[in-house]
Amino acid sequence: MMGAGCAAVDATGVTDERSKIMRPYEVVVEEWIREFYSSMDSGFLKPGNDSGLAPLGVKIIFDGYGYNEETNTEDDLNSLSFAVFVHKDSLNGEEFPEHEQTFIALIHRPEEEVCIYSWYTVFDNRVDVIPFEDGDTKLDHKSVYELIDRLDRSDYAN
Repeated sequence: MMGAGCAAVDATGVTDERSKIMRPYEVVVEEWIREFYSSMDSGFLKPGNDSGLAPLGVKIIFDGYGYNEETNTEDDLNSLSFAVFVHKDSLNGEEFPEHEQTFIALIHRPEEEVCIYSWYTVFDNRVDVIPFEDGDTKLDHKSVYELIDRLDRSDYAN
């Protein structure tokens, strides 16, 4: 029985008041990117680097540098691309399931996960999250929003 002034708490420790407010997934992913970037290896990175911190059940990888018009190649150290993978089972409290890989890339599983691309601009300290809704995930978009929200609220988040 709850006394006056006490709020009900759900399984993740979230009060009823907070559970009514779902933050936009772009805000959550931006925070994950910032934490990942601040904790990842320094120096010139290779695509696929996953050395930064990510919430349990979420995989973030460095996906490459932006295009540099002066060198006509993708070596713009001011513009970094990241791929954020959220698996349908991300809340099970386990590490993110490993991807199969080819010699140049990992194999995305659209039936099991969503991939959200983001760009981080170092000079402006700006993160641009690319909407996943136009991507290739086969997961229901509403369930993805709810999954990211639950990850954001859970004990698994960093």
